[in-house]
Amino acid sequence: MKRYYIALAIVTLLLVAAAFSVLLFSRSDFHLVMPILAFYFAIITGIQHFVVVKSMNKSPRQFVQYFLGATVAVLFIHLVVLASYLFTHTDQAKSFTLAFCIGFATMLVFETVALLIHVNREKKKAKQTTELNNNEI
Repeated sequence: MKRYYIALAIVTLLLVAAAFSVLLFSRSDFHLVMPILAFYFAIITGIQHFVVVKSMNKSPRQFVQYFLGATVAVLFIHLVVLASYLFTHTDQAKSFTLAFCIGFATMLVFETVALLIHVNREKKKAKQTTELNNNEI
């Protein structure tokens, strides 16, 4: 889990750097909320990952419920944040939406890869444990 949070911090810093690169290349399109979005996505993704990984220790049926519940909750939170910002800052709608979509897509890919790596690692551990138990018999 420690490795995951280190990787999440690195991806977050890359998103912050990308936001500040907008400041360097297109000052008029930069908004202070862009680097803050990186931390928003990091917090939401970290919580989602924690909930999903902890649910893997439960039955497969409960895992599916927790996974789908966490995914729907995260999508709903994102929708509320995006819609509320767009309605309150209509002049920044295009640049904010673009920054939001980039952050969302980046964290979606990151979380999907991280979960696949975690599941494969757990399967490998379970297989090794099974083989050790079979060899002891």
